Amino acid sequence: MKQIAENIIIETEYTGVTLGAIVQPDRVIYIDAPLLPEHARLWRIAATARKKIPQQVILLDVNHDRTIGSRYLECTIIAHEQTHNIYQCRPVTFKPISQNSGCEWERIKIQNGFRWIYPEIVFSQRLDLHQSDLHIDLQSHPGPSYGSTWVEIPARKVIFVGDTVVVNQVPFLHTAEIGPWLGALDELEQRYNEGCLIVGGRNGLIEKSDIQTMKAFLTKAQTCLIDYAAVSESDERIDSLIAQLEIDSFFKIKKDRMGEMVERLSYGLHHYFRRNYMNIDEIVFGSNEPESENASEDEAD
Repeated sequence: MKQIAENIIIETEYTGVTLGAIVQPDRVIYIDAPLLPEHARLWRIAATARKKIPQQVILLDVNHDRTIGSRYLECTIIAHEQTHNIYQCRPVTFKPISQNSGCEWERIKIQNGFRWIYPEIVFSQRLDLHQSDLHIDLQSHPGPSYGSTWVEIPARKVIFVGDTVVVNQVPFLHTAEIGPWLGALDELEQRYNEGCLIVGGRNGLIEKSDIQTMKAFLTKAQTCLIDYAAVSESDERIDSLIAQLEIDSFFKIKKDRMGEMVERLSYGLHHYFRRNYMNIDEIVFGSNEPESENASEDEAD
């Protein structure tokens, strides 16, 4: 556990995603959830100092790595409406059948047959929360995944950005939209230049060079996909792009994780191409993809 600013702590050592917490004497707001129940218990103790105070958890997108463990925190769930819609489309009980997607949850033993806990507070474009004297700004930033959300604490100049930036691992492409993602990265680079601390959803604090690496990789991936689509209408041979993308020239990946990263990239390329070039309705970890709707701005105290 590390304190990165007054009232704000992060945890990078648990399986799954980087966790955050905004801690005040009268309330705790968690950013994402641990995958394992024992980690959730430890995280709650660290954040609350065993006090019985109101708690909420914000989910930064729909990825199972950050949503499966939300039930262990036993508190109100806040999420983007796309995340909520996908929850509603999933079977009521979760069965841990591997999708070979390269996600962390597929590498550990997950309890079979648990019931999803649905988000209770849902927003479309923006949601303002007020915790004691802190303003907490939830913002929709499409690109990396369905329901992709940033959480900004302006008074502390801290922004949690989920999978908008990952370091030394391949980004998830299966529910991505690369164009908006690149736009989000441009904005994030500007926010870094303004002195904000940027917390990535997989690696903790990130540097400007990490943002630039993500932009370079996604730009190359977009070019490769466009070129591939110009000569093929099927994703049958899309794995040929893996070698072209030269992931080890962008990311320092440990040897024991290279197979997982190749699997993640293959899964992402297939699903990205099917959605964007073959117009095939996608499945998101066993659930139907919801149709997008026109968003409106919401606010809540």
